[in-house]
Amino acid sequence: MSGERGVRLDRDEIISVVFMALLFFVVLGGRELGSIYGSYQEVSQLSVYFKVDEEGMARYIREVLMGEDSELEVGIALTLPSVRSDTGMVTELPDYARRWFISVTLSPIVVHQPEVSEMEVALFVEGEQMQMDRFEFEREDVPYITLIDRTVMLRIDDVDAFREAVEAASVDHGGEVELTLSGRALVHLLFLETWLPFSTTSYPLVRAPHVEYISSGWTDLEGTPVTSFSLGKQVWLQFRTGNPTRLHSIHENVTATVYREDYGEPVYEAWKTASVAPGTEATYAFSFTPEEPGVYYYSLDAGDGFKLAPEESLRLRVDR
Repeated sequence: MSGERGVRLDRDEIISVVFMALLFFVVLGGRELGSIYGSYQEVSQLSVYFKVDEEGMARYIREVLMGEDSELEVGIALTLPSVRSDTGMVTELPDYARRWFISVTLSPIVVHQPEVSEMEVALFVEGEQMQMDRFEFEREDVPYITLIDRTVMLRIDDVDAFREAVEAASVDHGGEVELTLSGRALVHLLFLETWLPFSTTSYPLVRAPHVEYISSGWTDLEGTPVTSFSLGKQVWLQFRTGNPTRLHSIHENVTATVYREDYGEPVYEAWKTASVAPGTEATYAFSFTPEEPGVYYYSLDAGDGFKLAPEESLRLRVDR
């Protein structure tokens, strides 16, 4: 009997030891999975900052348009979430990377530091790709409290296509051009690799923007268009302007000059500052009281912007 009891005790002890060993490995495995998950969380929030300003982009575009052999120097900084910048994060995590750890829910204990190696950077003008370059870098740990600073040089191969796209955008949007820098960085985490995309868009000016002339005419106090008016009553010279840009507000002085037929000198002159928000239109008006009967007309002058010649303006007949 004692022998059988000893066998049962040995068997129970062996089961206990095996159970403890399995529990130990499960804990270690959970710890490692938690570590991987923590590392994944860090990679998913990898921040990419561009160090190129709108003025630098505009200067580069102008140099290329003038036929100069120019390069666009782009500074790219990478870091983990503990470092932040006012420019904000421009990284997004692709779905296929998210699926790596979709079922992992353990809390992290140790975090593996991700690494970044090569990068791809593309230059787009108004959504059309102008250049794509790949840059080889050695694998480097992404730091927690500092930045990885890298500089890449972009040179346009097809200058004619670039110039055509820039000039067309400049005409359509008042000197403003949509310039997008996008790409992806190769991120390494333990035995895993993925390309994390990033992108940023700016709207540099290749020439000074101006308000655009839309329409003008004579109106009464309520804004109703008129072609004739009574002497001594206040009439309004109204003009409508637009801002073709997508980002830049425009403030421009517009001068109105009123003439009377058979009279050599202007009978009225005044100016207003037309302020127009991006992508909108605005209406301004000058008040004028005719003192003599006759036919009146006008001109509008926005300096380096639009000009409406007197012969192009609408006539107003004023009777007693």
